[in-house]
Amino acid sequence: MNRTSIFTALRSAVEPLGYSFATGDPTAATALIRNYPTAWLDTPVAVAVEGLDEGTISYRISLRLLHRADRDAILCPETVWDSVENDTLVALRTLSLSRGVIALDAIKMTPTALQTTNHGELGIVATFTLKVEHCI
Repeated sequence: MNRTSIFTALRSAVEPLGYSFATGDPTAATALIRNYPTAWLDTPVAVAVEGLDEGTISYRISLRLLHRADRDAILCPETVWDSVENDTLVALRTLSLSRGVIALDAIKMTPTALQTTNHGELGIVATFTLKVEHCI
């Protein structure tokens, strides 16, 4: 599984839940996100490689599931966070079943408000380690 396969697997996990998918450096999110809800994948970072020709690569992943938020949602965000947290768990379960995925560990889900773009959004930032097979 290469980086492109990871993007494809994540897109396949979030699109059935109604999210558009975008990826890149988080500083570009405001310019690139046009529709909500959206799933934003920060650029994955390889944190461990086992075997150079064949083996595994572990990536540190940061995935943001975001919903546009109006004033009322900002004042009482728990309903949105509850829904997005559930979507995050469903997406991660789907990702864990993707071909080439060995493990999905150290999951942390952090609620956010108005942190990714200047559009006004609520969401969950899921950070985790994704261990995948690789073969050159």
